[in-house]
Amino acid sequence: MELWYKEPASYWEEALPLGNGRLGAMVWSGAKQEKISLNEDSLWSGYPQNHDIPGAREYYRQARRLAMEKKYEEAQALLEQNVLGEFTQSYLPLGELTLDMVHPEGEIQNYRRLLDLGKALSRLQYSAGKVNYVREMFVSAPDQVMVMRISADRPGMVSLKAGFSCQLRAEVSTEENRMILDGIAPSQVDPSYVDSPDPVIYEEAPEKKGMLFCAVLAIEPVGGEVKRLPEGLEVSNADSVTLFLAARTSFNGPFRHPFLEGKPYKEPCFRELLAAQKSGYDRLLERHVKEYQQYFNRVCLDLGPGREDLPIPQRLADWEKDVDPGRYALLFQYGRYLLISSSRPGTQPANLQGIWNQHMRAPWSSNYTININTEMNYWGAETVNLPEMHEPLMDLINNLRVSGGKTAEIHYNARGFVSHHNSDIWCLSTPVGNRGKGTAVYAFWPLSAGWLSAHVYDHYLFSGDLDFLRQTGYPIIRDAARFFLDVLVENEDGKLIFAPSTSPENQFIYHGKPCAVSQTTTMTMAIIRETLGNAAACCRLLGTDQEFLAEMEAALERLPEYRIGSRGELLEWNEELEENEPTHRHSSHLYPLYPGRQISVEKTPELAEACRRTLELRGDESTGWALAWRVALWAHLHNGEKAYSILKKQLRPVDGSDPMNYRQGGGCYPNMFGAHPPFQIDSNFGSCAGIAEMLMQSTENEIALLPALPRALGTGMVSGLRTRAGVTVAVNFREGRLEKAELKGTRPKEREMTVCYKGRKKKVILKEGMSVSLTEADF
Repeated sequence: MELWYKEPASYWEEALPLGNGRLGAMVWSGAKQEKISLNEDSLWSGYPQNHDIPGAREYYRQARRLAMEKKYEEAQALLEQNVLGEFTQSYLPLGELTLDMVHPEGEIQNYRRLLDLGKALSRLQYSAGKVNYVREMFVSAPDQVMVMRISADRPGMVSLKAGFSCQLRAEVSTEENRMILDGIAPSQVDPSYVDSPDPVIYEEAPEKKGMLFCAVLAIEPVGGEVKRLPEGLEVSNADSVTLFLAARTSFNGPFRHPFLEGKPYKEPCFRELLAAQKSGYDRLLERHVKEYQQYFNRVCLDLGPGREDLPIPQRLADWEKDVDPGRYALLFQYGRYLLISSSRPGTQPANLQGIWNQHMRAPWSSNYTININTEMNYWGAETVNLPEMHEPLMDLINNLRVSGGKTAEIHYNARGFVSHHNSDIWCLSTPVGNRGKGTAVYAFWPLSAGWLSAHVYDHYLFSGDLDFLRQTGYPIIRDAARFFLDVLVENEDGKLIFAPSTSPENQFIYHGKPCAVSQTTTMTMAIIRETLGNAAACCRLLGTDQEFLAEMEAALERLPEYRIGSRGELLEWNEELEENEPTHRHSSHLYPLYPGRQISVEKTPELAEACRRTLELRGDESTGWALAWRVALWAHLHNGEKAYSILKKQLRPVDGSDPMNYRQGGGCYPNMFGAHPPFQIDSNFGSCAGIAEMLMQSTENEIALLPALPRALGTGMVSGLRTRAGVTVAVNFREGRLEKAELKGTRPKEREMTVCYKGRKKKVILKEGMSVSLTEADF
């Protein structure tokens, strides 16, 4: 479980990521100059602001009437001119730490750098002259510091100069053996795709100032001496050097001003550094590895021998060949590693780039894109046994209930809460777009609260935790459902729909021109059906809100059925319309197949066949995250060979020297970060989830073993996967056939469930502490 290389990173997408959920580092590992790109997950531009548009509800009603009359262009123009507000704020880079190394004369030889996924540790080794050097680095969750040790096999041979640089307004100072970066974030950063004469703004009025931040580096040599320089610190002739770094911001929650009501941020850094220095490198490393492995070691995946003797670029170069099945186990575990490293209880949720961003104006602001990308980050969290890493998303959703409750009332005259396609650390819930023509295709999409609430319900299903459901889950799901109940309107067939509606980022041809707004869409109604169904299930489980339950049951009876088009495909909009881009990256209308569970091969074969036809028409080429979605969709159609053929494309090398080239096609960069392109971490998480879905799928009462196992990955084992049925699963398989499955119950109460394998079914009864073993002969 290593990513290793023979050369240092020459650009950011070759550097290797470390993180503790909050503090992130990209390690470049140059022998002569170490560069570490730093991030802190709460460092964003801006401050809490209200972007709700007074009077928007009236324009929404007018647009609904126009859509019901099929005046789609007029409805779209009305929405774009009157209800689309400000863009989100931007996730920002903290800065860069550089270490200029002094070596004895001689060539750099025996160079090797790696990221050890099993220990969440980066390591560099090389020789200069006749001296062998080693650098080890990790970011500790238990001690909340970044730690690096630089050592040589000869005394007095470690010398370096350390410096900070920062793209934000900041100053660098030194005191004793410490270097301090102290700064302030901008009040406003416009998205990179907005042509703005002044895209980065620092306000002077206190009520408009951005958040404060600092990073503090402490250097502790063994032997040698530390000298303060105007621009940093210098270490001379040490036997070894340990560096400790802490970083914090004044962020104090999404609804408190970070300048006027901010948290203390300097004092915690100094406290954390002092505690870390007192513990020392070995103890810190021991604590870090032990804490990390309690999560990482829960799941083991072996898909056969890999070419671990080759560096990653060479392993990726053979992406089309079935010669290295170990690559897919590495891709799977890398997704788990990245989730542990970018999303921990108490941190911010993983954003569009996890926690790793080098740009002042990152692609799509590195925000929370909640029309799929944020959700995809967490698709696998429960199944791959990382439920704790799901918690930051629950916190974001809970906060969106507050801002989204106001938006629901002002924009839609509705109860509950709503959010649209973008959010940020300030929990923006309004539609963005800033009244731009053509922006409704992505900006007018009031469905994300429903999709996000499905994550909350899944968190309950996997855990069986009724206290969580009662206290946290149900209030979120209830309020998402209330919004939908209030906006449903009767169509000409007497069915209840949400109008007007869009299918994320896709358009159809109407009156000879591209148009995005229709009466309703398949995805819209799928999310509403799922949300109402989940809320109704909560009412029954908790024995509460019976009138509300009756209202939802009545509405569910009146929702329209999914429709199949003339080509045998599942229709994307409420009527058959010509697609503007037939191979569009979004597969939004296949939501009820996955991540939803309304369509399945077994229970709705006709609709499943329509989904299959839709995927054929969409094609197999797309951006990174869209490929990941198609892997999972084919897996849910039980087509392992097709899922695998698309999974292979996730390892297709993409040139990171031009990472902003959107036209390169999906794949991955040399550090195995997912290439949209540019870098988006959702395809890493989506690929991890897709591989899990190929090996095991679950509902509340059923577990499917090896539903989409391809021939090329036909021999191996997986253990530690979790199910919605309250069971953990281990499976051994050989040449595409089940050898042995072990199911262990995790719930106190005895439950019956159905285990499925190749169309055959077996009933089992399990509770906590019980296990059952099954072989192919048992089916």
